[in-house]
Amino acid sequence: MEKKAIVKRWFGEVFTQGNVETLKEITKKDFISHVPGHDFNGHEEFIHDFMNWFREVFHNDVWTIHDYVEDGHKFAVRYTGHMTYKGGWDSIPSSNQRVKETGLMIIYFEGGIISEMWCEMSDLDVMNQLRSTP
Repeated sequence: MEKKAIVKRWFGEVFTQGNVETLKEITKKDFISHVPGHDFNGHEEFIHDFMNWFREVFHNDVWTIHDYVEDGHKFAVRYTGHMTYKGGWDSIPSSNQRVKETGLMIIYFEGGIISEMWCEMSDLDVMNQLRSTP
């Protein structure tokens, strides 16, 4: 499967639908995900420590991929996501606010699947959006 199709599955099936089976198909079992302040090592840690939290806190997410850049085994993607906040992040109350996140991922492929990724996203901006909602 081409890298672009795998990245589309990451956003469409893994994030939007929360499909952990797709996550397991398109990543190595011991893949590493680097996000600001934390690294997740392997399927189980990523699912338990991140995906479960994300799916509880944010709903109705819609992702747009703006750019793809491929260089050998590395693939970069710039994206925007819109989602509804349901509460559960840093004691910020929810009033079902829609928020916007932007980000950039650099993904390393090995054997045709994701082995490691680095993600820089606009978490501080999302928190500011949540805190400024009346």
